[in-house]
Amino acid sequence: MLSIVGVGCNEYAGIVGRGGSVPDVVCPAPGCEGRRQRGHGFYARYVDGRLFELRRLICAACGVTNAVLPEDLCAYRDVTLLAVEAAADAGPGPAVRSRAAGQTGPGAKRRVKRWGLGPTSRWVILLISLLPAGPEHWMDRVRAVVGGGIGALARLRRWLWSHYVVFFGGPSGLFRLGRPGGRPGAAPHRPW
Repeated sequence: MLSIVGVGCNEYAGIVGRGGSVPDVVCPAPGCEGRRQRGHGFYARYVDGRLFELRRLICAACGVTNAVLPEDLCAYRDVTLLAVEAAADAGPGPAVRSRAAGQTGPGAKRRVKRWGLGPTSRWVILLISLLPAGPEHWMDRVRAVVGGGIGALARLRRWLWSHYVVFFGGPSGLFRLGRPGGRPGAAPHRPW
C-alpha cells in the first residue's frame, strides 16, 4: 500500500483514476533500488458507502503489487483518516465516537468500536512505540510530532513513511514497506 501526497478521496478519481495518469512511484523494497512501478489495473472498494476504484501498481523487478490509496483513506476500511481522527478526539464510548466520525446506521457503534482507538489496542501500542516520548494520550502524542489541527493522521502517515518506511493504515495497523507481512514471501495480512 502506498498513498499519494496531496490527493484525497475527492480528487483521486480525476487524478489517479481511469481517466488520470499512472502516478510516478518507486518500489519501497530495498532490493529494487528505487525502480519506478507501472500501472497494473484497478480494484473496486467501498469508500463512505459508495463504490470507488483504486489503482494498483506493480514493480517489474520484484513483481509485488501495491495499492495506491488516497492520502486520507484507511487501509482495509470503508472510512477516512479524518473520521478516525474525529472519533479518537471525541472521548470515550462508541456512541460518542460514532457520532463524531459521522458513522450512521444500526452497526455504527460496533464499527467504531472495532477500530480499536483505546490505549490497549495492538495498533495503538505499535504506533506509540515508534513515536518520541510525549503526552499520554496517543492522539496528543501524534500531534506533538506532526503538528496540531485537522489532518494529523494523514501527516502521521507521511512522517512514518519518511522515518521508518512503515505505512500507517489507520485502525488496520502499520505495514512495513507498505505490505501486509512486511516483505515478499511473508504470511499475508499480518500487520507489522
